Amino acid sequence: MPSKLNSEFNYKYQVMGCTPWERIKILNGFLEGRVRAVALEEVAHLTHDALLAEMAFLKKNDAPEHEQMRLQATIVESISQMVVVDEAYELNRQEIEILNKLIAECYEIAEPTRIEGFSDEEMFEANAAHEFTVLTMRELQSEIVANGRPNPATVLHCMDNPLTMAAALKSGLLPLESIPLLTANPPVLIAQEMAAALDYIEDSKLMLESKAAEIGTKELGSHDNAIESTNSNVS
Repeated sequence: MPSKLNSEFNYKYQVMGCTPWERIKILNGFLEGRVRAVALEEVAHLTHDALLAEMAFLKKNDAPEHEQMRLQATIVESISQMVVVDEAYELNRQEIEILNKLIAECYEIAEPTRIEGFSDEEMFEANAAHEFTVLTMRELQSEIVANGRPNPATVLHCMDNPLTMAAALKSGLLPLESIPLLTANPPVLIAQEMAAALDYIEDSKLMLESKAAEIGTKELGSHDNAIESTNSNVS
């Protein structure tokens, strides 16, 4: 029997999907199930009406009493459920409204990112790596907050996808120094992407070294100025 499966809060914050296209895919799956359930409301009422019509037929044709009594028991049971059934389907309709509203909100965010000519399903596929990256990054963050370091399995997820690994490196969630060793043997199907990620790592290292040198030069200059100022005051 259909009923209100989830609250708006659950659909908004607990349903899988960190990116708009992923969330649209998941919510549409829930919506399809809720819409299909609407058709069952008519089925329930037709089944109940069929029992009443059958009882009328039995009485009209003087059917044996035991057959009428058996059918009457079924009708009584059906009547006892109809109030609950109607309430359940009303909640189901409310849930459909919630889902349509949330899906519309997701489309407002997602549409500006749609690739021209791509369907929703094609956008879902094109967005898969981004969804994986966001989800894995959130896992890294939660593990670092809770345990002080990410779990090995989550780090392995980062290594499986160059986009995810590059994002983790750029965010500082993974140290640049450790990644070249860990990616010495990348998965076969993404060897080229891993090579590009390693190039990114080397560039990032150069940037960090350059930045460190710049900071060191500034600090050294400030130190020299301070010494000169001190010597002048002493003189």
